[in-house]
Amino acid sequence: MRRGIGPTDPVHNPAVLLLVCAATLTEGLRMANKPRKCCFDFAKRQFPLKRLQSYKLTSQLCSNQAVMFKTYAGKLVCARASEPWVKEYIQHFDKKNAGKQGQL
Repeated sequence: MRRGIGPTDPVHNPAVLLLVCAATLTEGLRMANKPRKCCFDFAKRQFPLKRLQSYKLTSQLCSNQAVMFKTYAGKLVCARASEPWVKEYIQHFDKKNAGKQGQL
């Protein structure tokens, strides 16, 4: 009996090929919807406003609603969006930047 590549070989089976393509596509879509940056640790205390350069809201796909502040030293600091001081800082940056969100 001669062995070789034929229509019953899994490599050339259209159903197997379709299944592999579908799995690859769904994985790619899942990764495309994954947020780039989320916060899991939050500032324990209020940071001095003078040390902060800008802010960015985390994606709605993140499990925690948070704000990422960028310091003048280039570090990112996560804070809870519900904190009163965080809301105050956001208003400050919005007024300073005429309504534009900061660039991180």
